[in-house]
Amino acid sequence: MLILHAAGGTVEISEHGAEPHSLRGPDGHEYLWQAGEAWRRHAPILFPVVGRVPDDTICVDGHTYPLTQHGFARDLEWDVVAADRSSATLRLRDSDATRACFPFGFDLTAHYAVDDDGLLTTYEVANPPQARGAPTGDVPLPVSIGSHPAFAWPLEPGAVRTEHVVVFDEPEPAPVRRLDHTLVLPGSEPSPVDGALLRLDPTLFAADAIVMDQVVSHGLRYLAPSGRGVRLTWDDAFDVFVVWSRPDGADLLCLEPCAGGAAPIDFAGDLRDKPGIRLIEPGATFRASYRIDPITP
Repeated sequence: MLILHAAGGTVEISEHGAEPHSLRGPDGHEYLWQAGEAWRRHAPILFPVVGRVPDDTICVDGHTYPLTQHGFARDLEWDVVAADRSSATLRLRDSDATRACFPFGFDLTAHYAVDDDGLLTTYEVANPPQARGAPTGDVPLPVSIGSHPAFAWPLEPGAVRTEHVVVFDEPEPAPVRRLDHTLVLPGSEPSPVDGALLRLDPTLFAADAIVMDQVVSHGLRYLAPSGRGVRLTWDDAFDVFVVWSRPDGADLLCLEPCAGGAAPIDFAGDLRDKPGIRLIEPGATFRASYRIDPITP
């Protein structure tokens, strides 16, 4: 476990999945969900797909490959490229194992830096100019990538869950999408966001996640009644935002900036044609960054 520390807080990063396991504010308060029976993860990286593809199978150039929900990056050991007191960079590259389910070369890095305000996370996805033995050869790399941080809900012991709110930086009137077993259902439904305010209630998630694929904001605040919370901001590379909790009332709330999203439930084409896929040209790099800054009352 890598432990990063600065005035903005302390973060613990596991080399397994390059996943943050803890984010404590300057006062020592823990903001991340600490895993449990309801959900065994903390803040996984979603790559090379976000959500699922139908039948957990992708098609590339007429060949099929098994690829499960959210991809494989969250379940593999990453290499530590660099680390110091307040920052760390971890890397995952393609291998025989990854090419068996995703036939492309890639070089994925996750950089974490704790500063005076909180945690900055930056992902870089590079398409190597010579794909190391990938069956597809030297071609555009089709990927989606997302972050899946789970925060404690309630944020403080004894706080009332239904008195927590998410306040977006801008009004969010656009319709939202819903999922069926993490595949996008056809159509949409009215946004549950009232202006810029989302009042949190477990019943919001009876129909699974809230997928905002027309999100306007690049930031929000997730707040407890006391004013404790987190400030989450993301750059233009993230064009889908997902709000999720388990419908059975687990004490977690996921706020997920994503570049791309799950496949439509009836999608049956080549992976390159899946909605939300980025095509990274050989030798090019895709970058996406977001911040989590603790708010102390």
